Amino acid sequence: MGALLISCSDGRIAAELTRLQKRVHAEDADRMLVPGGPLVLTATGAERRVALDSVKSLIDAQNIKQVLLVSHQDCWAYERALGGLGFDQQEILARDLRRVRTLLENQYPGVEVYCFVIPWRENGTGSAAFGEAERVD
Repeated sequence: MGALLISCSDGRIAAELTRLQKRVHAEDADRMLVPGGPLVLTATGAERRVALDSVKSLIDAQNIKQVLLVSHQDCWAYERALGGLGFDQQEILARDLRRVRTLLENQYPGVEVYCFVIPWRENGTGSAAFGEAERVD
């Protein structure tokens, strides 16, 4: 079964994307990496149309049956889109992931869509790092 991973292009999450692909048995998934990942599919106008055309091309050409949507906290694309980080990142990321999942499920009824958020974790010692991707239902 073909899979497609749509995620942010932020290099800091590359290792976690690979771990997630292994965890869900989608090691050979095609990757569509753009700033903000699924955020581009919440946009309006030409930006969204181009992104949807890319997704359609991949789904059709690669016989995609599974899409993994992955967002992450501490994302500069979201910061730029929302005018700062003074918002509940987890809630907004989850809301957008659900919106994109619904969009893709409606356009591609035979495709399963799964959503994940990679959290930014403080460890209490003054340093932080990305945690393991968490599923969003």
